[in-house]
Amino acid sequence: MTAAALLLSLALLAPRAAGAAMDACYDGAGRPQRCLPVFENVAFGRSARASHTCGHPPEDFCPHVGASGTAAHCQRCDAGDPARHHNASYLTDFHSQEETTWWQSPSMAFGVQHPTSVNITLQLGKAYEISYVRLKFHTSRPESFAIYKRSRAGGPWVPYDWVTSTELLISLNRLNTFGDDIFKDPKVLQSYYYAVSDFSVGGRCKCNGHASECGPSEAGQLVCQCQHHTTGPDCERCLPFFQDRPWARSTAEAAQECLPCTCSGHSEECSFDPELFRSTGHGGRCHHCRHHTAGPHCERCRENFYRWDPKMPCQPCDCHLSGSQHLQCDGSGTCACKPTVTGWKCDRCLPGFHSLSEGGCRPCTCDPAGSLGTCDPRSGRCPCKANVEGNQCDRCRPGTFNLQSYNPAGCSSCFCYGHSKVCTASSQFREHHILADFHQGAEGWGARSRGGSEHPAQWTPRGVLLSPEDGEELTAPEKFLGDQRFSYGQLLTLTFRAPPGAAPLPVQLRLEGAGLALSLLPSNLSSPQDTGQPGEVQLKFQMQETSEDTEAPLPAFHFQRLLANLTTLGIRVSSPRPSPPGPVVLTEVQLTSARRGLSPPVSWVETCSCPKGYKGQFCESCAPGYKRETPMGGLYANCVPCSCNRHGTCDPNTGTCLCQHHTEGPSCERCLPGFYGNPFAGQANDCQPCPCPGQSACTTIPESGEVVCTHCPPGQRGRRCEMCDDGFFGDPLGRSGVPQPCRRCQCSRNIDPNAVGNCDPLSGRCLRCLYNTTGDHCERCQEGFYGSAQAPRPADKCAPCACTPEGSVREKTPCDPVTGQCPCLPHVTGRDCGRCRPGFYNLQPGRGCQSCRCYLLGSHQDQCHPKTGQCPCRPGVAGRACDRCQQGFFGFSAKGCRACRCSPLGSASAQCHENSTCVCRPGFVGYKCDHCQDNFFLGSGSLHCQECPPCYSLVKEEAAKLKARLTLMEGWLRGSGCGTPWEPLDVLQGEAPRGDVYQDYYSLQASREAFVEQMWGLEGSLKTAREQLQELSSRARCSQASAEKPCVQLADLAAALRSSEEEIWHAASVLSSLVLDRVGDAEEILKSDQTDKAYRLDGDSEGPETTALSHPQGNTAAEVEAVARRALLVSNTSYTLLWDLVEGRAAVAAQQDLEDRYQEAQAAQKSLSTAVAKLLPEAERMLASVQRVSSDGVQSLASLSALGTLPMKPLAQDLDLKGRSLEKTVTVRARVATKAVRDLQATAQTVLQKIKPFTQLRQEARAALTQASCSVQAATVTVRGARTLRADLEGIQLQFPQIKDQALLRRKAGTIRDRLLADTKKKTKQVERMLGNAAPVSSSAKKKGREAEQLAKDSAKLAQALLRTGKQEHRRASRLASQAQATLRRASRQVLISRAHLQEGEEAEQVGAGLNEMERQIQESRLSLEVDIKALSELLGRLGKETLSLGLDASGTWGHPWELYTKSTPGHPRPPPITVTITSAPNHHHLRACHPSASTTIKFQYELQRAPGGPLGHPLV
Repeated sequence: MTAAALLLSLALLAPRAAGAAMDACYDGAGRPQRCLPVFENVAFGRSARASHTCGHPPEDFCPHVGASGTAAHCQRCDAGDPARHHNASYLTDFHSQEETTWWQSPSMAFGVQHPTSVNITLQLGKAYEISYVRLKFHTSRPESFAIYKRSRAGGPWVPYDWVTSTELLISLNRLNTFGDDIFKDPKVLQSYYYAVSDFSVGGRCKCNGHASECGPSEAGQLVCQCQHHTTGPDCERCLPFFQDRPWARSTAEAAQECLPCTCSGHSEECSFDPELFRSTGHGGRCHHCRHHTAGPHCERCRENFYRWDPKMPCQPCDCHLSGSQHLQCDGSGTCACKPTVTGWKCDRCLPGFHSLSEGGCRPCTCDPAGSLGTCDPRSGRCPCKANVEGNQCDRCRPGTFNLQSYNPAGCSSCFCYGHSKVCTASSQFREHHILADFHQGAEGWGARSRGGSEHPAQWTPRGVLLSPEDGEELTAPEKFLGDQRFSYGQLLTLTFRAPPGAAPLPVQLRLEGAGLALSLLPSNLSSPQDTGQPGEVQLKFQMQETSEDTEAPLPAFHFQRLLANLTTLGIRVSSPRPSPPGPVVLTEVQLTSARRGLSPPVSWVETCSCPKGYKGQFCESCAPGYKRETPMGGLYANCVPCSCNRHGTCDPNTGTCLCQHHTEGPSCERCLPGFYGNPFAGQANDCQPCPCPGQSACTTIPESGEVVCTHCPPGQRGRRCEMCDDGFFGDPLGRSGVPQPCRRCQCSRNIDPNAVGNCDPLSGRCLRCLYNTTGDHCERCQEGFYGSAQAPRPADKCAPCACTPEGSVREKTPCDPVTGQCPCLPHVTGRDCGRCRPGFYNLQPGRGCQSCRCYLLGSHQDQCHPKTGQCPCRPGVAGRACDRCQQGFFGFSAKGCRACRCSPLGSASAQCHENSTCVCRPGFVGYKCDHCQDNFFLGSGSLHCQECPPCYSLVKEEAAKLKARLTLMEGWLRGSGCGTPWEPLDVLQGEAPRGDVYQDYYSLQASREAFVEQMWGLEGSLKTAREQLQELSSRARCSQASAEKPCVQLADLAAALRSSEEEIWHAASVLSSLVLDRVGDAEEILKSDQTDKAYRLDGDSEGPETTALSHPQGNTAAEVEAVARRALLVSNTSYTLLWDLVEGRAAVAAQQDLEDRYQEAQAAQKSLSTAVAKLLPEAERMLASVQRVSSDGVQSLASLSALGTLPMKPLAQDLDLKGRSLEKTVTVRARVATKAVRDLQATAQTVLQKIKPFTQLRQEARAALTQASCSVQAATVTVRGARTLRADLEGIQLQFPQIKDQALLRRKAGTIRDRLLADTKKKTKQVERMLGNAAPVSSSAKKKGREAEQLAKDSAKLAQALLRTGKQEHRRASRLASQAQATLRRASRQVLISRAHLQEGEEAEQVGAGLNEMERQIQESRLSLEVDIKALSELLGRLGKETLSLGLDASGTWGHPWELYTKSTPGHPRPPPITVTITSAPNHHHLRACHPSASTTIKFQYELQRAPGGPLGHPLV
């Protein structure tokens, strides 16, 4: 009983729980929000239906052991027994674990198994939003089952997807028997069935967020209690009048409340219109609108109704049926009229229309240009303007034209200067505006006050100022005056700028002209709004009689006559009342006119139809055969016929005849000049031409009738002008042949025009030339004069040549007749050959000028004084050629020489050595001999160093001993890895002179010597050949003036020999200057360096004395004395060395020396590049030239020797051909030389890329110098300690002789020794830290130096062997050249013998045979010489290719470095390049080769000597 009551109470409570609210649909402020019903078990208390339930009929079932609430024995299911039934009500009842109830299906014994399914159906009554479905099986879980749902009543079953459902279906498909049913045991089949103890469904009533609870409706169905103006079981739609937007499910973000429709209070029905919502955002369309309204929202009046206020009711339009387009009016009640109808209700016609009917009003046909207004609205009649006629006012009256709307009269009167009344519009004119905008000034406008004179208008950047108070009038300039007929009827516009609020200006336009005067009033006034500019006003005047300021205007003809001669256009402004608050400015004046043109055409210009006797567009001219009735009567005078004796027509203005038929005069009453006869006969041939030249004037002698010329042409005379006048030439009548006109004598203005007989009267040849001129027309200068005979001034004409005798060639013509250039000797320049060419001096007669030969390194340029030959020397350089240092200077380089600066007191001479050290007098020491040696002093007033007293020698001896100790200490410091801290100069300079690197200099010197020797040998050969040619010339008597062509060829051959000799001499000079860097003799430099080092270390020339260290330990006083002296000397020496370091003397000197050597190396590189670039092609060219000259000379001599047997003319031709061949050969050699120079330039670029290691080495040296400077700063502290130690030692020295203080001195000495050693160690460590990696850098530099040294030795040995072979070949070539010279000398002697026997005919044949034999020998010698030279060239080529590759910059100069590259052998890398620097000093030449990383320099030297008065001799090593 208790359980049943509990179940009943739960069943009653179930509906109430289902309807409980979850949240409110409106918040506290009344705003809508989403609301949801409570979440619940939807299945609880609802009846479920099962398709199969046990108990029908009753049956037994045997639960499996272990089932909840079951016993181990079988039970019975009986639907008729309340205690034993298991129907579907147990699915949704209250579920208890203690008293389990369940629904049960029949067992398998009754066929419940697949394919038979058991379905359980649960109807929810409405849509629910399901979250879960829970089935609790009383038996084992089925092997297969499914859940389906319906989303709406009567809908299809679909698989459950956890959303909206109205009905659920559980389909139990297969039992899980685990295979027990195979044997069909009844007991087993009874144990398998479906049993569910609980069926729960979790969800909430679906109200789409618009209700918070569900409840029964009036029909008893469960529905949502809808809010938000929604309705329906699920609140799935809006209420009928809440259709303004589409229904939507409420969300947490938007409540989606349904909104009421907007019907403007004229309807309560509406529906949702999607199209209306998309277009306006409001979807509620109202229905059944009241109060004559319509529209989706009843927002407008119905058709044919209107209202002018939304609050007012709609009224009927009442539009006229015939005049309105339709019966609907606008918001103001105005109807839409037909095009020709007007009025509020369209009940009358528009102006210009008449007769309202169903078709509207008919238009008036009046021409607006000719009518005064519209037609009568009833009759349609048109009122016409004064000069217009016609029913529609559409044509001009007779005498007028150009119907225009802007013309008050309609048409303009014809002007035609009063000669015609018929005219039409012209199409040959276009519009033109005469404008004055006053941007650049007043533009000629004037101003005139009442009773005053005219003056310029007052102009401002804004325009022209007006003074209305003064009654001032502005007058227009010329461009507005004159003939302004084309402005008739057009507008003149005035633009003013007045202050804001000013009254309208009373302006008048005053016109004067043709004796008439009038005033015009403006036709209209425009406001600032019309012009678009604030404060701007425009006045327009129509230039027509209708605008006159009078009741009786001028007639149109007189107004146009005034415009045709407008003389005054004035603008007068009266003073307005009240006066304007500011100035009034005229900003623009524009007059509309016309000018000839086609586009666009204008219509206001007339074209007149002229009567007989007139012509022109405006009848402004008289027709041919007519003239003005009043001569010069103007355009208004009438035209009358004229008469001219039938010889032409007359002038229309003056009446003068325009004569024809060679007549003239006012009435054609006489013949023209050049004609004669009687013109009064009235015949065309009355006047005949005169028989005179050019038909000049003539006359007839009355007595004889003979015709005589009266005006002969210029230059002619005679009765018929048959002769030429004086100063003229020609044959006008052809008496001597073809007629020639008389022309003025052509003598280039070089005659006296007042003289008689300047030229021949027939030929015109000039007979009296002046100003040193000559020729048929005096057109050129006389012999010995030059200039321009055509010059306008006599002073600029021909002038004497005035060639300088010393510099010109006397055998040739004096000078060029045009330029005046005299033939100059070699190296002479100037028009008169009066000065030497740049680079030459000492002008000598017959010889020319000598070469300056300025030394490249010592001079600023290759030019010298033209008289003395002195070259411009660099600082410290002397000599005419700047080839040596001045006295007291040293270091010859590209910068010049540096001053020795030897001490005048201590040096024996002002001249120093090449290493800048001076020669000292006894007692003086130092680089500059500027202080006394040790134990010497300079007394006051003395000029010599005096020796100190003998006592100081004791100190000196002990100092030597202490130096030895200092040497040991220095060795200890070096052993500690600190490098050489007391000798920084050796590291920075990178040089350690050695004696084993000078052995290869002599081999290179020998090679250069052999090359120079060859050049001078060739020079001697050419001199011999030249002497032979001179002897041949003297024997051939070529010095006489009548010498034949062979002599000229001999002279040319001699000139070629001289040129070759100069080239050989120049090549030898270049070879002489091919020397290496000037560093002095190696042994002398090494010796000076060692001496200098010894001086820096010791201060004198004495050696280290070490015997003091081996003295026995005597008494204590002697030991203390020795220690004290040594300490004192060490202190002094340390003080001196460290003080030098502190002051930076050594470092600065080393840095300066490095920079100087670097500059010298650059200069040497440039010099070397230039010299080698010149040497190689010149050497080859000289050898080839010598060969050609020798061969050609022998052949020429052989040819000359046969003069007795061969004719001279073929010989001359042969020499000419050989000369041309020689020129071609020279050209070819020049091309080869140019190609060689280009190849050398390319090689130089490669060499420059390989010089980079030098720059890196220099940077490393600078870094070492910087570190050494830092060590100097650290050493300053050591110096201070040394000073203190020195003071202590001096005090000890003063007390040393006292024996009683020996013990104290011993202790002090020990203390000093310990302190000195400790302080030295401390300072040494400081120096090590400051030097940093200076020691490794120095070690690396030394290592690279050793490698470079070895490389230099190997390269030198190889070069020596090759050069030795080249020297032998060269000597062989020299011997062959000597043989050729001997052959030439023999040939010369034979030529002399042949010349001596030329007079003897019997010996001529023998001499020819001998010369032929000699020629054969010369050819053999030449071939041998060519073979040897070729072998030498190949050897030199192998030397350049296999051993050394010489790279240079073709643009360089002497003093710049070369780089030598040794050949790389297989298996070994190519060694680094060696830099070679070549410089030159007077007669001394040096070569220095150094490796980029080496500290060793290879030095060479050789000397060239010149014999007194002779050429440059052989080099001496």
